[in-house]
Amino acid sequence: MATDNWTGAVALFRNWPEIPSEIEAKGTLRRLLDALVGLSNGSTGWRDVVSLTRQILLEARARGNTTGFEVPLDPQLPRRDQWEALHCQTGPRRGGSHVYVTAEPWWPATPDATSRTAAEVDLQQVYLGQDAQHRRKFEPCSADPFWTSALGDDHSGYVSVGQRQAARAVALAAPGSTTIICLPTGHGKTAVAMAPALLQSKSIGVSVVVVPTSILAVDMERRTRDLIERQGHQSPTRRYAYTSGLSPDEKAEMRADIAAGRQRLVFTSPESLVRSLKQPLEDAAEAGLLQYFIIDEAHLVEQWGNSFRTEFQTMSSHRRTWLSKSPPERRPVTVAMSATLTAQQMETLKTLFAAPQAAQIVWAGQLRHEPSYYIDSCANEEKREIAVLDAVSLLPKPLIIYTTKVVDAKEWADRLHARGMQRVVHVTGEANDAERREALEGWGGRTTDGTAEEATATRYDIVVGTSAFGLGIDLPDVKTIVHACLPETVDRYYQEVGRGGRDGSPSVAYLATTRQDEKVAEHINGEAIIGAPRALERWEAMWHSKTSVGDFYRLDLDSYPADMSVAYNTSRSWNVRILNLMVRAGLIRQYPPEPPRRCETESDATWKARLQYFYETANKYVDVELVDPQTNNPDHFRVHFESERNKLLRDQQSSLRGLKAALSGNRCIGDVLGAYYRVPDGEGELRTGINCRGCPRCRASAQLKPNGFYRLAGEPRPLVPSPQNHGRLPLARYFGERQCLSLWWQEPSDCVLVVRLVEKLVRRGIAVVGGPGLNAHTRNLLQTTARTRTVILDEDGALLTSWPGPMMWLAAPDSDSPSYDVGDRFAWNAPTYLIHPRNMRHPERAGTPLVDVYEASLSIRRALEEL
Repeated sequence: MATDNWTGAVALFRNWPEIPSEIEAKGTLRRLLDALVGLSNGSTGWRDVVSLTRQILLEARARGNTTGFEVPLDPQLPRRDQWEALHCQTGPRRGGSHVYVTAEPWWPATPDATSRTAAEVDLQQVYLGQDAQHRRKFEPCSADPFWTSALGDDHSGYVSVGQRQAARAVALAAPGSTTIICLPTGHGKTAVAMAPALLQSKSIGVSVVVVPTSILAVDMERRTRDLIERQGHQSPTRRYAYTSGLSPDEKAEMRADIAAGRQRLVFTSPESLVRSLKQPLEDAAEAGLLQYFIIDEAHLVEQWGNSFRTEFQTMSSHRRTWLSKSPPERRPVTVAMSATLTAQQMETLKTLFAAPQAAQIVWAGQLRHEPSYYIDSCANEEKREIAVLDAVSLLPKPLIIYTTKVVDAKEWADRLHARGMQRVVHVTGEANDAERREALEGWGGRTTDGTAEEATATRYDIVVGTSAFGLGIDLPDVKTIVHACLPETVDRYYQEVGRGGRDGSPSVAYLATTRQDEKVAEHINGEAIIGAPRALERWEAMWHSKTSVGDFYRLDLDSYPADMSVAYNTSRSWNVRILNLMVRAGLIRQYPPEPPRRCETESDATWKARLQYFYETANKYVDVELVDPQTNNPDHFRVHFESERNKLLRDQQSSLRGLKAALSGNRCIGDVLGAYYRVPDGEGELRTGINCRGCPRCRASAQLKPNGFYRLAGEPRPLVPSPQNHGRLPLARYFGERQCLSLWWQEPSDCVLVVRLVEKLVRRGIAVVGGPGLNAHTRNLLQTTARTRTVILDEDGALLTSWPGPMMWLAAPDSDSPSYDVGDRFAWNAPTYLIHPRNMRHPERAGTPLVDVYEASLSIRRALEEL
């Protein structure tokens, strides 16, 4: 039976040690039930039970129920002193065999009475969860036909205006173009890129989505498989995540399907893209079958690509190869997506992934609505341990603890186990895929192996992890993020905070730091970026190893300077970093090595052996083109390389300063984050909207608004980027010098021809349709008629007044004059097919029919003949 959490908890303890089978447990109650079951085998500790029980009591209290309940004094259950240790009040019941338990509110340390009152209100909202008054509220809008056709009827609307504009920008992107999207978490970035990719691949074609972790690839596979298969266009293997978890045969089959365009979507890592998927993706591109190249979590191109995962940046050379091999009208569209982007991250994406065209940008940047921030400055490590243990025990679950070092994550997990919390697991970069999957399944209570989703018992309420944990995780109800460290950048801190409250409910971000943390953060922040003198020595070693390959030079990545007796394990990685930095400095371009060509006289055995050797050794080579003729001038090299290196160093130092400012309490954290995520754009700036649901500064000195926020930005409303070219417009020769074509009908019977005309124009690439003359019947037909082409309905006229690309606008059958917006578009001279009755007057000449004075005019009968 369905029950609320408080009633369910009463039943669990009343029936103890039996677990009532009729309880339908969700949320915190489900975790408490699983924890009670685990007491018998030691997988649950006393602190787990007390923590989850007090969470249920406080959730009820936030809803007005201040009543406690009886808990047995049983050897397996917590003792009375253990209940009281976690801020619960107890009283004896039933002759001493039970205790009556109530929970006392708790919040992290606050400096004054004003802050304490604000913190109490804040935590009430966190416990209310989905019922909280202080939840984010989006401005939903109707879906376009292509969106619903690609994603299914359950996507009948856009989450927000920002999502709509981003989705339209990707769907309208020209072949070979690049679109960079900044869309906050919760606005559905993944769907934005997948919708046009799935629509176009209903017939044939492949899109590749690069994600940072294998677990995320498998999770995205799980989320998309049912959608794809409901459409009846699944890939042959029914697998969409290309990861190390596949068998060799499965990998080989997926590679063949990619090359042939049968693999609709593939989620993979940068490393797989530049290695094992290199050739099949090139084959698909050459055949015009590679449709979209999507980089998820695109901020990592800069953040990780500079150091330990250089493939994030090396991917750019593979993109250039795809563009050069693809038919011009079938070049893949590049989409880079992130919830936040800094100026340096944006510059890197433009430099590496936008050439030869300028990037189109959809900026809907806005700070997260969900977190409230708490900061503890601890005198030493011992006091931090006490503070973090309190926070982990008393703040709501599910919860993540972040550390900087792998060893610290392990120690914190051991420390919590020793303190009576067994439902804890640690996940670091040393964990393999199976260990990560087990942790996620136990934490989220569901399978993540790519098959249909199934519920499993929760085994963990807390994950202790380093920075990679949680990227793109699909656990929406994470309540608390705890930092037992000082992150080395404000970007890392904010990305990790953002892994809480993904369902839109209020969350808590708690950080406990010591003075010693600053030294660790500064050391990591100043991570060695090789200096120009040593970089020049390594470049010269690679250059001396070169062989000419057509217009390029093939370099050996295992080359090393003369003063080294042998290359060490990281030597190749250092060389790749240097080349990536040289690309950004405008000195060279990189390309993946091209396979050899077979000689006419070469035997089958010799050719196969030579080809096999190439693929076995391809990863140790790179082909480069000298962009700057002065690249090999030592002084010129040092100046340009050092300039680019200094940009990276300044950005890292600025990021740490920004984090220190955010944690000082002297400024609103929203102000600090908003300033950090602000990107210059031509003469203006791309600003990130500032939200603050609570931080030390605001709780102490600012006035809480009626909506529950101290700072609340408006809904981002980005424009759809202007098309870089319109392509070949249908009926173009009738436009003359004007960009607006009048298409008219005279007889009432001609109205039936309007539908045919609209269908024909849509099939010829006019994707945007709007106007009061567009009836429900025509709307329903459009996407079916267009098949795999995009159809966008401009229902609110937003594109009519803001988008300079081609569109159709249908006047109402009884319209005698155009609207002001239509008149403005005529004056704007943007490509427009205005479909209207013969007697509709000119927008600027009262009483005069438009067709009598407007030269770019054609009857719809004639237009249909021409089409």
